Amino acid sequence: MTNKLIVVTGGSGALGQQVITELLGHDWEVLSLDRKAHPRGHKRSWIVDLLDSGSIYEACQGAVGIVHLAAHIAPDMASDCVTFGDNVRMTYNVLKAATDNKLNHIVLASSTAVYGFLYGCKGETPSYLPADELHPTLPTDSYGLSKLVGERIADSFSGKTNASITSLRFPGINYDPKYERVLKLLKNPAFRAPGFWSYIDVRDAAVAIRLALNRSGTGHRAYNIACDSSNMREPTSELIDKYFSNLKNIRISSSSNWSGIDSSAAMQDLGFTPQYKWEQSITK
Repeated sequence: MTNKLIVVTGGSGALGQQVITELLGHDWEVLSLDRKAHPRGHKRSWIVDLLDSGSIYEACQGAVGIVHLAAHIAPDMASDCVTFGDNVRMTYNVLKAATDNKLNHIVLASSTAVYGFLYGCKGETPSYLPADELHPTLPTDSYGLSKLVGERIADSFSGKTNASITSLRFPGINYDPKYERVLKLLKNPAFRAPGFWSYIDVRDAAVAIRLALNRSGTGHRAYNIACDSSNMREPTSELIDKYFSNLKNIRISSSSNWSGIDSSAAMQDLGFTPQYKWEQSITK
């Protein structure tokens, strides 16, 4: 492939910066789009508003793929109406521009919030754990709902293009290689219960995005992207007994600290294997 230009929206964010570094390290060219300047001075970057579809159309000229990361990244970053409306509109604009310009590779940052527990859990019990991509998706918060609608928009556009469209459902992303925040929260498993004690290191998240750009086939597919172990020391089965006592359908018999998010489909289809775990940095 002679043209290896990838557009990355949200390139100035913490995940976007890591994705750009990952792609540049594997011989991709990157055009970063963001509302603010790239903090590391990435030379090929535009300051744009993704609510303006024209700038996305222009950016897609000559590109072969796009990675859409730009979003309000939690339900409390803006009002509910703004969070939902902006996230959905930006996703639609990206998919419309990408398909009209016949880009072959489209990757969307989705979230495990689509399952409805990460920001909306009020004592409800999941259908089963670990949750795979077939688990029911019933978000009640503005962010999780915006991500689910974004996936539905991708389903719609998949019938209009021969591109590979991949949504990656990330749990909480760890940006600190020393995992200092994890250390502070190890004694608070209740706080982590809505996410089923799952997480992903930003470096692994960036690798998963690069692998998704190489996904073979066409159409839209969603994948969970989480570390295969939990962010707690206690065995996950013990945590489930305490925080989801009504849960009967547990699909792992291991007594280890396994993750409540199942990423085996990404491991099989994308070749994704998480490399960075908090246990490697925290020994006490």
